[in-house]
Amino acid sequence: MIPSNLFAMALVVLLGPFNARGFGVSSTPQLHRSITNPLNNIYDDWRSDAVVDTTFLDEDNVRHCLEEFVESDYGKQMFGCHEQLASIGITGSIDLVEVCGPEVTLTLNGEFWHRRSTVLGRAAMWLNARMPEITDVIVADPEELEDFEEIKDDFGEVVFRKDKRAPDFNGDRGTMEYQGMDPDMRGPFPQNALGSGSSMINPI
Repeated sequence: MIPSNLFAMALVVLLGPFNARGFGVSSTPQLHRSITNPLNNIYDDWRSDAVVDTTFLDEDNVRHCLEEFVESDYGKQMFGCHEQLASIGITGSIDLVEVCGPEVTLTLNGEFWHRRSTVLGRAAMWLNARMPEITDVIVADPEELEDFEEIKDDFGEVVFRKDKRAPDFNGDRGTMEYQGMDPDMRGPFPQNALGSGSSMINPI
């Protein structure tokens, strides 16, 4: 686990992946929400102005805040419960395992277009913003954060590296990686893209 304050976490989310196990999240001052766009939910408002109402830590509130995250405009670029993402093979979901003191354990299931560490990192930042008493957001099994699975033969030699991510349905992710860009900064669809076939590289 790598302890960090919320500002440092924000930089890491913007600049690169998180550690494969988890990370520390320090408490932040009480924040007060300002409404910016009535069509967005509370998570989208927070992303736009970085202020939000806080609440106390318990399992019900964690589940509620995860739902806010999943149902946000941002979550609609990430989770397979949304029709457009399901249509391109994204099946990823995030759920609560347990709350133990100030530590929250989550689980990631299915296939994501984003790096799994990015999914956990964004969820952790949101949970800490809403419940500042949270100190750590982790997964129970570090393998849940691995985007590739090494298939080994009987002698322990790696014979195949299986990609656990959702399909790169239009080639954008691979193209951005080739160009040295972080695909997770944009998500599977360009901003305001229409239709599941849209591509920033080859619009269709």
